[in-house]
Amino acid sequence: MLKKLLASAVLVSSLALAACSGNAEKTSSANQTEWDRIKEAGVLKVATPGTLYPTSYHNDDNELVGYEIDMLNEIGKRLDIKVEYQEIGVAEAFTSVDSGKVDIAVNNFDTTKERLEKYNFSTPYKYSIGGMIVREDGSSGIEAADLSDWKGKKAGGGAGTQYMKIAEKLGAEPVIYDNVTNDVYLRDVSTGRTDFIPNDYYTQVIAVKYITQQFPDIKVKMGTAKYNPTEQGIVMSKVDTSLKEKLDEVLKAMKEDGTLKAISEKYYAGQDLTEPEKGVESLPVIDTSDVK
Repeated sequence: MLKKLLASAVLVSSLALAACSGNAEKTSSANQTEWDRIKEAGVLKVATPGTLYPTSYHNDDNELVGYEIDMLNEIGKRLDIKVEYQEIGVAEAFTSVDSGKVDIAVNNFDTTKERLEKYNFSTPYKYSIGGMIVREDGSSGIEAADLSDWKGKKAGGGAGTQYMKIAEKLGAEPVIYDNVTNDVYLRDVSTGRTDFIPNDYYTQVIAVKYITQQFPDIKVKMGTAKYNPTEQGIVMSKVDTSLKEKLDEVLKAMKEDGTLKAISEKYYAGQDLTEPEKGVESLPVIDTSDVK
């Protein structure tokens, strides 16, 4: 009986120690910041589309390249961590951050009041304005500087993008795509399946030039209207600000030493998009805060 009592006492003691050890680990984990966790793992997990030229796409050698990719690779070097890319479209990018599948997401995401309520955004790494791709022959019928002729037109884009919210607000009919390549979008405008593609102006200028050279049968051009000055940032969780602070620190250094400008000029035909464009104050601004 004495042996049994001693054995029971040892077992209870062991369980208590195990419980204490487990609680200590949980407490340690709970006290760990987002940046501490990522640094310890040695990997920064990134959601990126891999289909958006020239920010995130595959070159002729099937290598993932682009403005955002070069930027993040440089960030990884400076922080001494590996950058791991997961090719995820717009619709799933934010939920991937929510679930912890990835640490950050990039896809030319505009920093908006609504998004800032739920996510941390890095300091802007790019500034732009809204533009649109239309049919080359003018049959899209979209020319008004005040965007009043969007109503009833078919707008192509990814679900949940800021530009599709603008299109919906202005009465356009949304035609939603999954994570498809630019030539699919542009061909549908050319053939009349859609009337236009609202999106980032500078990205579209480069995309139109590249795609029409690769596919001469795609007859599209840039529309003349410009709107909604924007700034793009890296999306991350609001668990704490440690990761944002670290990324902001590196982005600031990359701006100051000219690295970010050089990457912009590489992918945007010599244009520096790391500073806001002048004279955009007079452009129309569409408030989409009431569009879900």
